[in-house]
Formats: sequence, structure tokens, C-alpha cells
Amino acid sequence: MDPIFVVNLLMRWLHVAAAVVGVGGTVMMRFVVLPALERLPNGDEVLQAIRPAFKRIIHSALGTLLLTGFYNYMAVAIPKVRAAKEQGLDQFSAYHPVMGLKILLSFVLFAIAIMLLKPVPSLHENRKTWLSVNVVLGLVIMLLAAYLRRLWS
Repeated sequence: MDPIFVVNLLMRWLHVAAAVVGVGGTVMMRFVVLPALERLPNGDEVLQAIRPAFKRIIHSALGTLLLTGFYNYMAVAIPKVRAAKEQGLDQFSAYHPVMGLKILLSFVLFAIAIMLLKPVPSLHENRKTWLSVNVVLGLVIMLLAAYLRRLWS
């Protein structure tokens, strides 16, 4: 088996796994953990106790997404799009604008996630709203990724 194929496969798998962990963790926090903690008398204390572990998971997911996303774009996507354009395949004309939108929305999601993990009281007053925004952003980004992936077939 070609070693480059294995590296590309591993990088794609890591990218998808990090997205699943990040978006899944955000969904869990927004729709399961926070509502449960609101019913507890010491919910804020419990949230502060789980924050460090959740922060490590989210930061790890974001770092993995950045590294693997850059690799996948430079080593896999750009050469494939370039080769397809040389063959005159028109379906790739939307690739770069859609990828640009995906990257832009990802950076917005990253910024919100990082800010929510910091002790900023004004953000935490609207924690549910910002987590909901990140859930929607994550799902839109995954939709864009699915669209981009379908261009190859």
C-alpha cells in the first residue's frame, strides 16, 4: 500500500474524528449538561469542575482540526482541484469559494468556543445562545464538507 495514501487516509480520519468530538461535545454541553446542571443547587460548581477536562477536549479537537485541515487542503485538495481543472471538469469551479466559506465559518466557531472556555462572565450569561450558535455553525460546516466531498465522485 502506498505510504502517501495511508498518511492521507489517517489525516482525513483525524480531521473527521476531531469534528465529531468537537461538535458532539458542544451538542452534549448545550442540550444535556447545562439543562441538567440548572436543576442542581450546586450546578455552577459542577460546571467549574468539568470545565478543565472539557477545555482540554475542545482545544485538542480545534488544534487537530487546524493541523489536519491545513494538511488536507494543501496536500490533497489543491492538487486534485488543479488536476480536475486541467482536465476541464467544471464541477470544481465552486470548490474554492465553498472551501473559503467553510474555513471562515470554522474560524468563527473556533473563536466562540475559545471565548466560552475562558472565565468571561458576560459571555457566560448567554452561554446557551453561544453554544447553540456553535452547534449550528458546526452543522453548517459539516454540510459544506459533505458538499465538497461529493464533488470528487
